[in-house]
Parts: sequence; C-alpha cells; structure tokens
Amino acid sequence: MLEALGATLRAAREARGWTLEEVERATRIRARYLAALESGDINSLPSPLQARGFLRNYAGHLGLNPEQTLTQLDEALKPARRLGLPAILPGGRKIQKPAGEAASATPASPFAAARRARRLFTPDILIGLFVLVVIVGFFAWGGSRLIANFTNPSQTTPTAELIGPTDTPTPTLIANITATLTPPPPVVSFSDVQLTLEITQRTFVRVVVDGALTFEGLLLPDDRQDFAGKSVVEVTTGNGAGVRVILNQRDLGLMGGFAEVVSRQYVPTGMITLTPTITLTPSETPTPSDTPTSTTPPTETLTLTPSRTPRP
Repeated sequence: MLEALGATLRAAREARGWTLEEVERATRIRARYLAALESGDINSLPSPLQARGFLRNYAGHLGLNPEQTLTQLDEALKPARRLGLPAILPGGRKIQKPAGEAASATPASPFAAARRARRLFTPDILIGLFVLVVIVGFFAWGGSRLIANFTNPSQTTPTAELIGPTDTPTPTLIANITATLTPPPPVVSFSDVQLTLEITQRTFVRVVVDGALTFEGLLLPDDRQDFAGKSVVEVTTGNGAGVRVILNQRDLGLMGGFAEVVSRQYVPTGMITLTPTITLTPSETPTPSDTPTSTTPPTETLTLTPSRTPRP
C-alpha cells in the first residue's frame, strides 16, 4: 500500500514534468524526503508528525486531495499495527522488542509513540513541573535553615558577660597647645552704590540717585530694577513688604512691613533710614487794643482833715 501511494505521487509529479529539485524549491521540502515518500520509505523521514505534514503539502502541491492521501497512509499502516511491528522513532530508529513480547504487545501505529509524548509533555505540564521544582527547592533550603536553628539553640541564645571593676581613668595633661587662627575672608569694599530692587508685592516706588529723580511709578511682583550711584541712592516706597533691597551684592531684606511707608538712603557703606520731620506752621497773634484794662482793683484811702475845736 505504501508503494502504491508513493507511485501515485510519482505519477502525478511526472505528469506535470517536474523534477524533485523543482518541487523542493516550491514546497521547501528536501528532495530526499520527497523521494522517500514516493518510494514508500516512511522510516527515512525525521518523525511521524513531519511525515504526515510532508505528505499533506506534497499532495496539495501535486493537485491531489491531501485528506484522501492521509487516509491512504493510515490504511497502509493498519497491517503493520495488527502485526505489532516496531514503532518508528524520530531519525528512523526502531525500538526492538524481544520475540516473546512481540506477540503479546498491543499493536500500535508508528505515530502512537509521538502522540503519547506530545500528550505527556505539553507546555502547561512543563511549566507546572518547573514551578513545582522551584517550590520544592525553596522549602528544602528554608527547612534546612530552620532545622539548623532548632538544633543549635546555643548560637542564638545571648550569653551574659560579667563586668568586672574598671580602672579609674587618669587625666592626661596636654601641654604646648598652639591655637591657629584662621583669618576671616577679606571684606570687599565698594566706592559707589550698586542697588537692586526686587519687587515681591504691588507697590509704588520713588528712586532718587545722587539728587536726581531717576524712577517714580508702580511696580508689580517679579519686577527688578537696577540703579547705580556715586554717593547715595534714596528709595521711597508705600509698601515696605513689597521691596527687597540688594546693596553692593549684599541682601538687606525687605524694606519694611505691609503697607508701611518707608524712605531710606543707601550709601557705599550701608543704609540710612530717614525719619519724618515736624513742620511748624505759624498762627495769627492777636494785636493789643487801645483800651487799657485794669489789672489791680481800686482801694479806699482814708484821709484825715483837722477841724477847729472851740474853746470853753
């Protein structure tokens, strides 16, 4: 039957005028495997599963019915299964059985062993076996450490140590201590006024540089104004909390509090806070009147007038 199936394949190929090499290029099946199919030599194929796949593709390429061709292959292998012939393994190897076991063994097709192997070693089973091995190894490692801890309790039991009398430390005098003074960093001096105003709140600002009005207006948060003077820069603001002053690269902080009117002068050596002065306004002085006024009350004066006394 296998020879008849192979003859059918060969006749279909020759009827189309194809060589084995041409069919190999078209089907990607090696020519020696095609020749094995045409000669009925199933044992020369790599495995039973590949044998069925080669036969299906070859029959379809030749215009034959692939399912009918596979049915013919199974029919051809039935006598071998009934006779209990040795099964075919990948690579064409055969499992030889003793003569006594050959008669009592259950007949099997050449592809039965491969089917059983595929059923036994599915991807799910392989993954499960790997996980099982990992779990068993973990518990074996952890169990050995746990047993070691129970069998050697002395290693984890703290041992109290006896503390004996200690010697009284003797003070040691250290003489010839020389103190090394680190000189402070040099102070940078400025001969002019470099002033920067950083605005943090909405405020009105008036700036006079060396007696000349340089800026007067409303500034908003995140504004920045730079001024340079030779001797003095005077700054007046209506919101001391809204102006931060940097004098000659030194941050002097905010000028004052919220809504506080502040006026200051900045010189090369620092700042001068200006205090408001009291201005005296003259008032009208009443003019004296022409009518004299009496300052002392009148007093009575007793005047004695001599009188003539008659004689007797």
